[in-house]
Amino acid sequence: MKKLSLINKLIFICNILFLLFWLGAFLAPFINPEGLSIVSLLAITYPFLIIAHIIFLVYWIIKLKSVAFLSIIVLSISYFFATPIFKSKNKFKALAKDRSFSVLSFNSQMSYFLGGSKKQVQENQSKIIHFLNQENVDILCLQEVRKETEKSLNYNYKSIFEFNHIYSKYKIINAYEFVFKEISSNKSCYADILVHNDTLRVYNLHLESLHLERESKQMISDWEKEEEIPFQDKTHEISNKINLATKKRIEQTMDIISSIQNCPYPTIICGDLNEVAQSYIYQKLSQQHKDAFIESGKGFGATFKQLFFPFRIDYILVDEIWSAFNFEVLSEKISDHQAIRCDVEMN
Repeated sequence: MKKLSLINKLIFICNILFLLFWLGAFLAPFINPEGLSIVSLLAITYPFLIIAHIIFLVYWIIKLKSVAFLSIIVLSISYFFATPIFKSKNKFKALAKDRSFSVLSFNSQMSYFLGGSKKQVQENQSKIIHFLNQENVDILCLQEVRKETEKSLNYNYKSIFEFNHIYSKYKIINAYEFVFKEISSNKSCYADILVHNDTLRVYNLHLESLHLERESKQMISDWEKEEEIPFQDKTHEISNKINLATKKRIEQTMDIISSIQNCPYPTIICGDLNEVAQSYIYQKLSQQHKDAFIESGKGFGATFKQLFFPFRIDYILVDEIWSAFNFEVLSEKISDHQAIRCDVEMN
């Protein structure tokens, strides 16, 4: 430290601060964030913190400074012990039809992607219907979907709970909608489906939303216009929204986990969790499940690209007794979310 120049000392102090932020983000999956929004925020910033430490590492290596070991430690621990944020190679496999099935999960944004007029909604709805029928998967989980969608999809079996739908080529023998204590506009349900003489339970989840898109876009717009805004009031309002939404998601997650633990069948969890993979809720729901993206995906797997940075908040989590292959984030831009799909091999 004594051998560092003034500028390098300041950069080293920043390095230490980012190390502390990274530590909070690294531990976020194990800390209940209820009433502690900073934990949720740190989890969201995890990819940025990894990028920051890569920059620090490159800088210190160029400067031939031994303090590079700090970022080496951070990146090494992240690589070996944290949920991956990037996959360099996907896993493809042609599966036997009698021991496998395909799954697709999609938040269709109530078909409002093109706008809110009747014509725009109908146009986008037609695109969604065409896209889903083209994909032709065995099990289809839809969140924020218009009720009339069921009339246009080519499935014999369906479970409809307002704007949360499960469609299946296989027989649905039971279905249930979660009724949470706290009122929520989002819906979650499950369906028990008979696939190749085995029964499995498919959870279609849409956990509580943050509803931050409007606030973040407005703040950016105000900054670009150089308008004076009550920044402290605005950030306080956003923090309160994060706290409230996080509290609801935790309560919803606990009810869902209770259902999973009492389920006599293998389970698959699909849907929009409104949580990043470095979060407490993802860590809870992914226990005894394999993340299809981590098992067989490629790239960052981002499914929501409407904010300042693309995030992965939509998931297919497969029971640990099975294997997931051929994961894809589908490229069609017909919602604020990207659809995801994979093939499941019943071992």
